[in-house]
Parts: sequence; structure tokens; C-alpha cells
Amino acid sequence: MARTPPQYLEGRLSRAATVGEYFAAELLEPEGLTRIEVDWPEDADLTFEQDKKSGKWIISGMVHAAKMYEFIFRGTIKNKDVAVNLRLPASPDPWTIWKDLPVDWDTLPYPKPDTESFRVAGDALMIAASRRGRSHAHKALPRDDDARIHYDDTTGWHIMAVADGAGSAEFSRVGSETVVETAITALPHLLASHLPDPNVKDLDAALYATLGAAAGRAADALDDLSRETGQRLQSFSTTLLIGIARKADEGWFFASISVGDGMVGLIANDEPPLMMSADNGEFAGQTTFLRSEIFADKSNITARIHHRTVPDFTAFTLMTDGVSDPMFASEAATQDPAAWTALYDQIADLDETALLDWLNFKIKGEHDDRTIAILSPIETPK
Repeated sequence: MARTPPQYLEGRLSRAATVGEYFAAELLEPEGLTRIEVDWPEDADLTFEQDKKSGKWIISGMVHAAKMYEFIFRGTIKNKDVAVNLRLPASPDPWTIWKDLPVDWDTLPYPKPDTESFRVAGDALMIAASRRGRSHAHKALPRDDDARIHYDDTTGWHIMAVADGAGSAEFSRVGSETVVETAITALPHLLASHLPDPNVKDLDAALYATLGAAAGRAADALDDLSRETGQRLQSFSTTLLIGIARKADEGWFFASISVGDGMVGLIANDEPPLMMSADNGEFAGQTTFLRSEIFADKSNITARIHHRTVPDFTAFTLMTDGVSDPMFASEAATQDPAAWTALYDQIADLDETALLDWLNFKIKGEHDDRTIAILSPIETPK
């Protein structure tokens, strides 16, 4: 007796797939399948499995081409053979859509490389890296972030500075470069004069005369830049984070000053790592930019300075919001030692070149310039 031809049905899945990403989707129609046999396309790694609790069939795995996958699978419903036509749309990997366009420096002033990285060793190791964000690369725009690091072997101070030029400011790339270079240049002399070591009699006054003065000079440098170029001061808008560290009798001394957003953190034991108070604007995404008028009020300056002495430490880190926003999901996370440790675990073994590569991490919705500077202990041979 001839076997009854199978009934042909249309299948429907709960979601589509994305090339290169693992996905799982329920087979919504037809219902009641008790068996499935399928010949998969060659450019897909897929499986069908039946959930034991719900009885639903789940297709899962990965596809490797952006197209409409269409295949027929065989099954059984109430002891009757069926052939199901199934369509699985697969969209391209969204990261491949981003363009990486060079800046036309023939038409723009103040050229700046798309990436930079640095390495300086003192009593501890400093590395820093800065990368142009995808949102800038997609539109052939330059990197607005900047960073500098320096070790003063005369006084033993480690100095780091990072800056995030405002995306809405036409020449913020030179603004950020100017403020980090000014701070790094000014601090060795300021520290030698006012803070030769952390055991000075009036530490608060010394920090005001060093970190406060360096940030003030950076702000003044923007004023000078505006006058020299004839451009509006707002065209050079940038944030500024400065961190200093020195080996002390009690362990390690750290201090920072900040204007704007981003993050400064010290990973040491289980203490709250955050060492700054971020400037937040009236609306989401707004911040304060470096201006000389900020330094007219001494109390405003001292409120921006944080310091701490610890017996030992894991890492001292400065980063722009292109790193801090995707790495810290909430304000509470910025005070959580575990969140900082989880971040540092990703980069602890990287040199400055690998750190630059790490800055190319993929997190949905996060495509800004990214800059980070890290101070970490130098391991001594056992």
C-alpha cells in the first residue's frame, strides 16, 4: 500500500538571526510536532531541540550569511507526516556596517592620529591608550580624546592625564591635546615645589597648589589658544582628569582632580574605588567643560580634589566616558569594588598595544572615542 504523501505546512519562528551571533528561536507554527528531521544549509550551524517542559521546538545556533534561509523539514503531527517550509531571515553583523573612513586632513586643521598608546615605567608601570570611536570613524571625523603619562624620576611622582573633547565643539581635539600636555608639563615643577612627598604639613594646601594649579593652567591654556587662533573658546571644549601617585612610607599615595565626566578609580582592597565626583548637566549626556572661571572659587577646586593612602594597590585608572559608560551600568557600580575588579581583569595582562586593541570592544550603543590610563605595580621576580 502506497504511503500517504506528507501534508505541506508553513513554519514560523519567534525571531530572526544575526550573522555571527548565537541565537535561539521558538518554532511557533505548526504546533504539535512530535518529530523533526531536517537537512541544514551548509552555511549555517543549527539544531532543533524540543524543550522538555513546554514541548516547544527550539532552533538554535549560528548563521554565516546575511540572507533569507529557506529550507523544508520533515516531521510528524498526530502520527501524520508533514513537510514544513521554514524561512529564517538573517541580518548582517551590525558591526560590519560601520565604516572606518580616514579624516581629510587637507581640509581640516590640527591633525591628530586616530590612535595613540604610551608606556612609562617608574616605581610602578603606567600605560595609556586612546582610540577614535566608531561614530567618528563612520563619518570621517577625528578623535577628540587625548591622554598623556609621565614619571618624574627626581621626585618619584607618576602623573597621568586624560581628556574628552566635546563632540559638538569644532576644535575640541586640539583642546583636549592642549590641556593634557599643559597639565603634564606643569606638574613636575609644581610637585617639586609644593608636594615633594605626601608627608607635607598641610596636604590640602599642597594639593590645591599642585593639582589645582595644573588644572587652572590647563584652563588658561585654552583661553590663550582661543585668543591666538581667533576661535571661540567653546570650540575647544574638553573635560580633564588628572591623577598623581607616589610611593610613600605608608604604602602608596594617590590624588586626583577632575572637571567633567569620565572616571577615576583606585582598586585597593575592598575600599570604594571611585576617586572623583562627576559633573553632570541638566540633561542626560551633559557635563561640565574646563573653563578658567571654575578656578575663581577655591572651594570649587578643593571639592574636585580627592586623595587616599593605601598599603598596596591593584590599579589606579583614569578613563573617559567612552570607557566608563559601557563598563559601569549604574552609578552604584562605580562604587562597587567588584565592578572595578571585573573591568581590570579584562586588561590586567595587556601591554599598551594590546590595550589599544581592547578599546575596540563591541557593546551595543557605545561608539564614542575611548581613552584609558592605568598605573599598576611592577611585579618583582620571586
